[in-house]
Amino acid sequence: MARNSLDDAERHALLRRVDRGTATVGSRVPASVTVDGTDVALREFVVATRNQRTLTPAERSRVQDVRDRLRAERDRRRDRLASADLSVEEGTALADSIVGLDRALAALADLSDRSLEADRHERHVESHRSWLEFLDRIQK
Repeated sequence: MARNSLDDAERHALLRRVDRGTATVGSRVPASVTVDGTDVALREFVVATRNQRTLTPAERSRVQDVRDRLRAERDRRRDRLASADLSVEEGTALADSIVGLDRALAALADLSDRSLEADRHERHVESHRSWLEFLDRIQK
């Protein structure tokens, strides 16, 4: 058993913390995270993607792939927090990493939603532009 093992009350408190919807308030996207044995420059990816006005379908697919991989990693870490023999320090660090993953997932979800909204707006504007061009042609 690990030294300074996480007791049931401490484990429960950490699980409540990571499951709370407001856990990410004030937290930052981690600079990097290891997912499936691969280091991902997560903050750089989020910032670079966020700086784009709209996402192409390929970029949107890439964001979705990253979100899926992060969600799976988050679930693995939560399962480990719920059941592994951890020290208090290990449990706290694991909970912090889960909150960081949740923050990244939220940032990428916002980004994806914003991109879809921009695409809808662009199609709406193009539809109106086409309609106005049609009206101009029939008036001449």
